Amino acid sequence: MNKTANIMSKSRSNEEGFTLIEIAIVGAILSVAAALSVPNFLQMYAKHELYQATTSLYNRLILARSSAISRNVMIAATPASAPTGYDTVAFTAPLGTETFPQNVRFITPLPVNPLGFTPRGLSTTPLAPQTVQLQSTRDPKLIYTISLMPSGKVTWCRQAINPCVINERS
Repeated sequence: MNKTANIMSKSRSNEEGFTLIEIAIVGAILSVAAALSVPNFLQMYAKHELYQATTSLYNRLILARSSAISRNVMIAATPASAPTGYDTVAFTAPLGTETFPQNVRFITPLPVNPLGFTPRGLSTTPLAPQTVQLQSTRDPKLIYTISLMPSGKVTWCRQAINPCVINERS
């Protein structure tokens, strides 16, 4: 019996594992890494939200232009900024309303005239580009711009410039 107890104690002393101090150090390192990554994650999420809202409005404006041409009617889009709740863009029938996430807002002042397209696909404001700027409330430095040119061309960019003009290279 003495030999069996001796063998058992030797096998237990050869077992490997982590000490409590080693586990605590790994936990501390993971906590510091997580704390450092949270601000980057929040900024990434703000960019994603603003990108989604901007591209959604951009695509809806492209659809409005196509609808104006194919239906031979004028289609307008009226941006509305609500003090509480969600900002929206109301399109004439049949396109409905585009609603933004709560953390995406218009930068005021909004265009005086509604954004719109004539039956030929031209802007309803023929003399100047119309611009709408969207801003993230999570990161107020993030501003994207959508511009409607007199020719009916819709562009957007990741800057706060008026109008948003994309340089085309030949």
